[in-house]
Amino acid sequence: MGDSKALPILSAVGLLLILPLLIVLIMLLSALGGLNTAAAQCASADQEQSLLGYPTDSHKIEVDWTVDTPDVPGHQAYDFKVAEGSKVYAASDGNVVKVTSNEIRIRRDQVETRYEYLKTTSVADGATVKRGDVIGTSGSGDEAPPGMTGAHLHFELWVDAKNDGNWAQRKPDSNPFELDPSSSSGNSCSCQGGDLSGTNNQQKVFNYLVQNGYTKEQAAGVLGNMIAESFVEPMMKEGDHPPMATKPADVMGFGGGWGLVQWTPASKMIQPSRDAGVSDDQISSLAYQLDFLKKQLLGQGPLPEKAAGDSLRAATTVEEAARAFAGDFERFGGHENPNAPTYAEREANAQHMLQLWGGAAPTADPKAAAADPCGAGSGNIAQVAKNLAWPEEPHKHWGTDPSLAKQEYVAAIAKYDGVTKDNWQSLQDPYTDCGRFVATVLRMSGADPNFPEVFTPAQKDYMLAHPEKYDHWETTPPGGMKPGDILNGPGHTYLYVGPWANGFDSAAGSLGQHVPTADNLYDVGPNGFWVFRVKGGTTPTTTPTN
Repeated sequence: MGDSKALPILSAVGLLLILPLLIVLIMLLSALGGLNTAAAQCASADQEQSLLGYPTDSHKIEVDWTVDTPDVPGHQAYDFKVAEGSKVYAASDGNVVKVTSNEIRIRRDQVETRYEYLKTTSVADGATVKRGDVIGTSGSGDEAPPGMTGAHLHFELWVDAKNDGNWAQRKPDSNPFELDPSSSSGNSCSCQGGDLSGTNNQQKVFNYLVQNGYTKEQAAGVLGNMIAESFVEPMMKEGDHPPMATKPADVMGFGGGWGLVQWTPASKMIQPSRDAGVSDDQISSLAYQLDFLKKQLLGQGPLPEKAAGDSLRAATTVEEAARAFAGDFERFGGHENPNAPTYAEREANAQHMLQLWGGAAPTADPKAAAADPCGAGSGNIAQVAKNLAWPEEPHKHWGTDPSLAKQEYVAAIAKYDGVTKDNWQSLQDPYTDCGRFVATVLRMSGADPNFPEVFTPAQKDYMLAHPEKYDHWETTPPGGMKPGDILNGPGHTYLYVGPWANGFDSAAGSLGQHVPTADNLYDVGPNGFWVFRVKGGTTPTTTPTN
């Protein structure tokens, strides 16, 4: 079992470089130094975490923070619609400075989070709390419009900007409970998350690893070991079997393994995560444990595993990858014997995983993928699209100038579509062109390096002319849409990416209007958008014609 998997802890300085929000949230970052991520998804050397943890199990903001206008009063808070008696969590580390029957206030330096409409409280004045700690349960209350009435939690953020005792509410630039995808350094990737889409944990792990620069063979090798270690279940305790699941709190004194790769003892992974402010719910998640593993293989943290990571990267076959991870990372009992039957078991698992999940994604050069962490060569259309497009509504990025696009997209469209800051004005609004966005994603991901740069009708003709490469349907495909599907219709094309931030599920540019942003699926049908899909075991319902 692996016995030295450890967590990297990021300083506040690193976070300030990654997440340059407005001044109040920079102060918040400084106050919350030492945080760690629950869902970092880019193969970047930096660790990221949202500025605040969600205060409820519901991550949907029912009523957002708005400012006053002449016609409509503002709502200087976030409202979460949750049933009475639902758990309320501390959104950040700090000290409890006020507790009443209906309100809790938690302060850290010059930042204070406030929780209102409580049914019960479970902390006292003067208590020290960690992000993710349960501090009470939610109740109900009636706010003036546009606030909510009835059962909900009302959450406010206050700042003492000059440290002179004058507290005021401040509106963050973006959702403080989610990572800010707009931040980047140069042309590096600031995207969040490996691809956790898939029909089950096996496919999610495979997609994640390929997205983060591993070849199909290497991803399958790791996955074959996870099957032997934990059945690919993040809450698996050594000796148990699905559907059994054990929470972190229940294995802290356990000497055996726990988690996806059976960190041994379990406290080796759980304790440093807790020390970094990560909640047990996050520690138990597939996304967090994959991030944890990824950082170890990069050689980061107090107990790095760079030698194992280098050994895995050097593997060129699925069998070599399975052996490398088994012997150099897991270090199972008897791993020193190259003829140990455990190796053969894990190789067989890995071979099966490669056959099952590796058919649709091209093999990526790990050096190239590592050099471009936004997913180049991964074959993952959906994730590359999300890496290059803003995860917000179009009106926030309205205009045609390259400065409005994500810097990752500016770099990608130059490399894969030939659009640069020197020639863009001679083209027709290229940074907003929907066709150029789709072409850049298809080329960059490696799904189709020959996809036409422009235009929408030419791209449709191209896909129809290559039935060996593309399936297509004139309406919603049997079994529904899949991340990476291409929507092409009269005068427009866009990409379906699956569930995304802020309730969106697609990504698109709009010629002359906005650079690539989040969008929603719409107008699928014979007279609207046809669905095209890079082949991967599907059966089209129409016959391609030229």
